[in-house]
Amino acid sequence: MTHQLKILLVEDNEGDYLIVEEYLREVHPDVLIEHCWRLSEAKNSLKSTQFDIILFDLSLPDSNGKESVREILELANSAPVIVLTGYADKKFAIDTMQMGVQDYLIKDEVNPIILQKSISYSIERNKIQLLFQKNEKKFKSIVENSADGYALIQEDGKVCDLSPYGRTLFNFNPIDDRGHFRTELIHSNYRSTAIKTFFEVAKQPGDIKSLELKYQVGENEFRWIETTLYNLLEEPSVNAVVLNYRDITLRKHKEEQHLALIEELLQSNADLKQFGFITTHNLRAPLTNLLAIVELLDLNKIPDNSSKELLVAFKTATFQLNDTLNDLIKVLFIKQNKNVALDQVDFKAVFERNLHDLKSLINSSEIDIQTDFSEAPTILFDANYLESILLNLMSNSIKFASPSRNLQIKIATRKEVEYTVLEFSDNGIGMDMERVKDRIFGLYQRFHERTDSKGIGLYLINSQVTALGGKISVHSKVNEGTTFSIRFKQTQDQSE
Repeated sequence: MTHQLKILLVEDNEGDYLIVEEYLREVHPDVLIEHCWRLSEAKNSLKSTQFDIILFDLSLPDSNGKESVREILELANSAPVIVLTGYADKKFAIDTMQMGVQDYLIKDEVNPIILQKSISYSIERNKIQLLFQKNEKKFKSIVENSADGYALIQEDGKVCDLSPYGRTLFNFNPIDDRGHFRTELIHSNYRSTAIKTFFEVAKQPGDIKSLELKYQVGENEFRWIETTLYNLLEEPSVNAVVLNYRDITLRKHKEEQHLALIEELLQSNADLKQFGFITTHNLRAPLTNLLAIVELLDLNKIPDNSSKELLVAFKTATFQLNDTLNDLIKVLFIKQNKNVALDQVDFKAVFERNLHDLKSLINSSEIDIQTDFSEAPTILFDANYLESILLNLMSNSIKFASPSRNLQIKIATRKEVEYTVLEFSDNGIGMDMERVKDRIFGLYQRFHERTDSKGIGLYLINSQVTALGGKISVHSKVNEGTTFSIRFKQTQDQSE
């Protein structure tokens, strides 16, 4: 449905009024026209009624030129205003257009077509201006309420606009008497770079550069500022280099603390590695001597039972110490050698070697072992690591088999997008995952009361897998069994 045009016509000459009314009805047959003879009448109408357009004659008895135009514009409530006059005063026409009038028509030159065009163009131009003003207010509101500072800088470095927060970010006015930013307050380490960066950006339309610097905000007090310079000198609506800046002091302090912590951790890690190597090296020689002495002891030649018991305990402790030292050496080796050379390793070949190593345990138990390596027969990995992983998994399954049923072990491989997956499951006594999930791969973590359980097997498996970029997960239920899923990366890129 077409909108019915509502026009306010302010005209004190009856003849001119009738002609304009005739022209309006010729081009807009259903137009609603409200006629006012005086400026005062028009003011009252504008206070109570919203019009689509206002046709305003300057030659009114109670009108005084520009001031009357200003009054009408203020009361128009965003409606476009067209000035009607009998005088062709170009300067006055320009002045009124600059005040906000949409068009300026000489009465003697008006005809229905000119009037229709003027009304149509004025309404459309007014819509565009209102939209622009709305967007401008929105942008201004965003800038004024932003947590960032904004400034418009001319090519010579003079600041032509600065957002309110841009001023309060500093504890004082950052602009000097010439209208430039007070570059002397930029920390000397960053001053030349900041000035150079501005003029580099100013020379290249569309160029954007960012930098971080320290700016003085008080006596011996500096804050970190992150700035971005954007050259919009050739953009007519801006015609400046746009400076956006924000206070990043808190972030920089956190970064400094983070870097200091990383450095401290790296040093601590290096010290621990060095301590580990020194300890294992220094312990190896005396421990080897102790092992040799223990092997030479003949307990049958010791008549005193108390002495014999002490020597048995000494022998046991010596072997335990040797096992612990060997475990630590394995861990240190894995942690230190993450970039080992990789080869295509055959799952079946490694599994059969483990069967041979575990022959005595397997022959003494009722074990059903099922394997399926058909989907992924090989893996790019370290052969010794893979042998150790399978050996630990199989020995754990045998060690923690359920006494109420025969042990079943299933081993299978498959391909995923980035990984080759080894799935190892058994029907052993299982674990309570809610109780052990945070400690499952911890060093010397034991989850069952078995004297031959040292709590290092799963730690070694996890270390060997993750050292070469893999992943390991476990699912287990008490009295049902356990499943380990190991994902090996399919490329030599071992980084996560």
